[in-house]
Amino acid sequence: MHVPFFRISLANATILSCVYLAVGACVEAARRLFSPRWADYMVDAMEAFPARLLDVVGLLEPLRLAFVHDRVDVWHVRAIYGLVTVGMIFAIGLSVGALMWGLAKLTSRRVEPD
Repeated sequence: MHVPFFRISLANATILSCVYLAVGACVEAARRLFSPRWADYMVDAMEAFPARLLDVVGLLEPLRLAFVHDRVDVWHVRAIYGLVTVGMIFAIGLSVGALMWGLAKLTSRRVEPD
């Protein structure tokens, strides 16, 4: 039996990325229009993952300095965070697909047909 692990992983990553970006856009719109406290918390939570990832690879501090010195505006920072998050979602999805494919190949070799 052939299971298309990469196709499933790619579809899941696409759906998850679209949901992430839609939720982010709705939360940002709510934050700007109504300014509820929950929207600020949600924005902070959504920005924590890409900020940490950028920090790990050493790119958060240059981005922060560019923002402080007005070389980058808020829209660009949000776009960078969104791209980093979407890229990481796809990387995780494809990694899971590769792992599942490898496990399927490994187990299919162990099972001998009758």
